[in-house]
Amino acid sequence: QSNYDSDVFMDAIHELEKISGKKYGNDEPTDIAFRVIADHIRAVCFAIADGQLPDNGGAGYVIRRILRRAVRYGYSFLGLEKPFLTDLVPGFVAKFKDVFIGLEEQSDFVKKVVEQEEKSFLNTLNKGLKLFDDFSKQGTANVSGSNAFELYDTFGFPIDLTQLLAKEKGIGVDIEGFKAELQKQKNRSRADAKKEA
Repeated sequence: QSNYDSDVFMDAIHELEKISGKKYGNDEPTDIAFRVIADHIRAVCFAIADGQLPDNGGAGYVIRRILRRAVRYGYSFLGLEKPFLTDLVPGFVAKFKDVFIGLEEQSDFVKKVVEQEEKSFLNTLNKGLKLFDDFSKQGTANVSGSNAFELYDTFGFPIDLTQLLAKEKGIGVDIEGFKAELQKQKNRSRADAKKEA
Protein backbone atom coordinates (compact mmCIF):
# COMPACT_ATOMS: atom_id res chain seq x y z
CA GLN A 1 0.00 0.00 0.00
CA SER A 2 2.91 2.39 0.66
CA ASN A 3 6.67 2.49 1.17
CA TYR A 4 6.03 1.74 4.86
CA ASP A 5 4.78 -1.72 3.86
CA SER A 6 8.33 -2.70 2.93
CA ASP A 7 11.10 -4.40 4.87
CA VAL A 8 12.82 -1.03 5.33
CA PHE A 9 10.17 -0.14 7.92
CA MET A 10 8.16 -3.25 8.78
CA ASP A 11 10.80 -4.82 11.06
CA ALA A 12 10.73 -1.71 13.25
CA ILE A 13 6.92 -1.65 13.14
CA HIS A 14 6.74 -5.32 14.22
CA GLU A 15 9.17 -4.59 17.07
CA LEU A 16 6.99 -1.65 18.12
CA GLU A 17 3.96 -3.94 18.15
CA LYS A 18 5.76 -6.15 20.68
CA ILE A 19 6.88 -3.19 22.82
CA SER A 20 3.50 -1.41 22.82
CA GLY A 21 1.11 -4.37 22.72
CA LYS A 22 -0.79 -2.59 19.92
CA LYS A 23 -1.38 -3.92 16.40
CA TYR A 24 -0.47 -2.15 13.18
CA GLY A 25 -3.30 -1.82 10.65
CA ASN A 26 -6.26 -1.46 13.02
CA ASP A 27 -6.49 2.28 13.69
CA GLU A 28 -5.29 5.25 11.59
CA PRO A 29 -3.87 7.49 14.39
CA THR A 30 -2.02 4.48 15.86
CA ASP A 31 -0.76 3.46 12.40
CA ILE A 32 0.55 6.99 11.82
CA ALA A 33 2.47 6.74 15.11
CA PHE A 34 3.99 3.40 14.04
CA ARG A 35 5.07 4.88 10.71
CA VAL A 36 6.45 8.11 12.17
CA ILE A 37 8.54 6.22 14.73
CA ALA A 38 9.84 3.67 12.20
CA ASP A 39 10.85 6.48 9.85
CA HIS A 40 12.37 8.74 12.51
CA ILE A 41 14.47 6.06 14.22
CA ARG A 42 16.04 5.32 10.85
CA ALA A 43 16.97 8.97 10.27
CA VAL A 44 18.28 9.41 13.83
CA CYS A 45 20.43 6.25 13.79
CA PHE A 46 22.04 7.07 10.45
CA ALA A 47 22.71 10.68 11.45
CA ILE A 48 24.24 9.86 14.86
CA ALA A 49 26.38 7.07 13.37
CA ASP A 50 27.54 9.61 10.78
CA GLY A 51 28.69 11.97 13.56
CA GLN A 52 25.75 14.36 14.00
CA LEU A 53 24.69 14.57 17.64
CA PRO A 54 21.40 16.05 18.87
CA ASP A 55 21.94 19.67 19.87
CA ASN A 56 20.17 23.00 20.40
CA GLY A 57 21.18 24.50 17.07
CA GLY A 58 21.86 23.76 13.42
CA ALA A 59 21.76 20.20 12.10
CA GLY A 60 21.87 18.86 15.67
CA TYR A 61 18.59 20.59 16.42
CA VAL A 62 16.97 18.86 13.44
CA ILE A 63 18.03 15.48 14.89
CA ARG A 64 16.72 16.46 18.34
CA ARG A 65 13.38 17.57 16.86
CA ILE A 66 12.98 14.32 14.89
CA LEU A 67 13.79 12.24 17.96
CA ARG A 68 11.44 14.18 20.23
CA ARG A 69 8.65 13.98 17.67
CA ALA A 70 9.01 10.17 17.64
CA VAL A 71 8.98 10.06 21.45
CA ARG A 72 5.80 12.16 21.57
CA TYR A 73 4.01 9.91 19.07
CA GLY A 74 4.94 6.84 21.12
CA TYR A 75 3.84 8.54 24.33
CA SER A 76 0.52 9.91 23.07
CA PHE A 77 -0.64 7.18 20.68
CA LEU A 78 1.08 3.96 21.78
CA GLY A 79 1.07 4.52 25.56
CA LEU A 80 4.89 4.32 25.77
CA GLU A 81 5.85 6.37 28.82
CA LYS A 82 9.35 4.89 29.26
CA PRO A 83 12.28 4.95 26.81
CA PHE A 84 11.47 2.71 23.84
CA LEU A 85 13.39 4.10 20.86
CA THR A 86 16.60 2.71 22.31
CA ASP A 87 15.08 -0.81 22.05
CA LEU A 88 14.65 -0.33 18.29
CA VAL A 89 18.33 0.47 17.68
CA PRO A 90 19.80 -3.10 17.77
CA GLY A 91 17.31 -4.45 15.21
CA PHE A 92 17.86 -1.43 12.99
CA VAL A 93 21.66 -1.84 13.19
CA ALA A 94 21.44 -5.57 12.39
CA LYS A 95 19.30 -4.81 9.33
CA PHE A 96 21.42 -2.01 7.86
CA LYS A 97 24.98 -2.87 8.99
CA ASP A 98 25.93 -4.06 5.49
CA VAL A 99 24.32 -1.06 3.83
CA PHE A 100 25.75 1.73 5.99
CA ILE A 101 29.40 1.02 6.75
CA GLY A 102 30.33 1.97 10.33
CA LEU A 103 26.82 1.63 11.71
CA GLU A 104 27.57 -1.60 13.58
CA GLU A 105 30.75 -0.30 15.23
CA GLN A 106 28.88 2.84 16.31
CA SER A 107 25.82 0.91 17.57
CA ASP A 108 26.55 1.16 21.31
CA PHE A 109 27.21 4.88 20.97
CA VAL A 110 24.02 5.43 18.93
CA LYS A 111 21.99 3.52 21.51
CA LYS A 112 23.48 5.53 24.38
CA VAL A 113 22.79 8.90 22.70
CA VAL A 114 19.20 7.91 21.81
CA GLU A 115 18.56 6.70 25.36
CA GLN A 116 19.92 9.90 26.96
CA GLU A 117 17.84 12.08 24.66
CA GLU A 118 14.72 10.01 25.28
CA LYS A 119 15.09 10.08 29.06
CA SER A 120 15.74 13.81 29.06
CA PHE A 121 12.63 14.60 27.00
CA LEU A 122 10.34 12.11 28.77
CA ASN A 123 11.16 13.84 32.08
CA THR A 124 9.39 16.98 30.90
CA LEU A 125 6.98 15.66 28.26
CA ASN A 126 4.12 14.84 30.62
CA LYS A 127 4.24 18.25 32.33
CA GLY A 128 4.56 20.01 28.97
CA LEU A 129 1.57 18.16 27.49
CA LYS A 130 -0.56 19.08 30.52
CA LEU A 131 0.48 22.70 30.13
CA PHE A 132 -0.30 22.58 26.40
CA ASP A 133 -3.78 21.26 27.25
CA ASP A 134 -4.26 24.25 29.56
CA PHE A 135 -3.12 26.63 26.81
CA SER A 136 -5.35 25.00 24.19
CA LYS A 137 -8.44 25.27 26.41
CA GLN A 138 -8.23 29.05 26.67
CA GLY A 139 -10.83 29.40 23.92
CA THR A 140 -8.59 31.23 21.44
CA ALA A 141 -7.92 30.21 17.84
CA ASN A 142 -4.18 30.14 18.52
CA VAL A 143 -1.71 29.09 21.18
CA SER A 144 -0.07 32.43 22.01
CA GLY A 145 3.54 33.13 21.12
CA SER A 146 4.49 33.46 24.80
CA ASN A 147 2.86 30.12 25.64
CA ALA A 148 4.57 28.40 22.69
CA PHE A 149 7.86 29.90 23.85
CA GLU A 150 7.32 28.64 27.40
CA LEU A 151 6.80 25.11 26.05
CA TYR A 152 10.00 25.49 24.01
CA ASP A 153 12.14 27.12 26.68
CA THR A 154 10.98 25.25 29.81
CA PHE A 155 9.87 21.87 28.47
CA GLY A 156 12.02 21.45 25.36
CA PHE A 157 9.10 21.37 22.92
CA PRO A 158 10.39 22.24 19.43
CA ILE A 159 8.00 24.73 17.82
CA ASP A 160 6.99 22.21 15.15
CA LEU A 161 5.90 19.82 17.93
CA THR A 162 3.68 22.55 19.42
CA GLN A 163 2.28 23.20 15.94
CA LEU A 164 1.55 19.49 15.50
CA LEU A 165 -0.24 19.33 18.87
CA ALA A 166 -2.23 22.44 17.99
CA LYS A 167 -3.22 21.02 14.59
CA GLU A 168 -4.52 17.87 16.33
CA LYS A 169 -6.73 20.16 18.46
CA GLY A 170 -7.89 22.17 15.45
CA ILE A 171 -6.13 25.39 16.48
CA GLY A 172 -3.04 27.30 15.36
CA VAL A 173 0.09 28.77 16.92
CA ASP A 174 1.12 32.43 16.93
CA ILE A 175 4.47 31.88 15.16
CA GLU A 176 5.33 35.58 14.90
CA GLY A 177 4.75 35.97 18.65
CA PHE A 178 6.95 32.92 19.28
CA LYS A 179 9.74 34.37 17.11
CA ALA A 180 9.50 37.67 18.99
CA GLU A 181 9.87 35.87 22.36
CA LEU A 182 12.82 33.89 20.97
CA GLN A 183 14.47 37.11 19.81
CA LYS A 184 13.97 38.69 23.25
CA GLN A 185 15.74 35.70 24.80
CA LYS A 186 18.65 36.04 22.34
CA ASN A 187 18.93 39.74 23.16
CA ARG A 188 18.97 38.94 26.90
CA SER A 189 21.66 36.33 26.35
CA ARG A 190 23.80 38.81 24.40
CA ALA A 191 23.37 41.43 27.12
CA ASP A 192 24.32 38.90 29.82
CA ALA A 193 27.38 37.83 27.81
CA LYS A 194 28.50 41.47 27.54
CA LYS A 195 28.10 41.97 31.31
CA GLU A 196 30.12 38.82 31.95
CA ALA A 197 32.86 39.96 29.57
